[in-house]
Amino acid sequence: MNNNDEIEKIIDGIDLSKPAPEEEPQRQYYFIKKARQIVKKRSEELGRPLFCNIVTFGCQM
Repeated sequence: MNNNDEIEKIIDGIDLSKPAPEEEPQRQYYFIKKARQIVKKRSEELGRPLFCNIVTFGCQM
């Protein structure tokens, strides 16, 4: 089992009906699962996958 599989197992086990954990990284995993749920719902409403396009102009430093 690689690291990604372990993280996915942790995320799958999170209960979104409970409040968000106070400690990191469990708090981040909670919000990752919540975001996935929101994106899936919106994608189903639109009948297509959601996409993100970011345009940058390089480093401003």
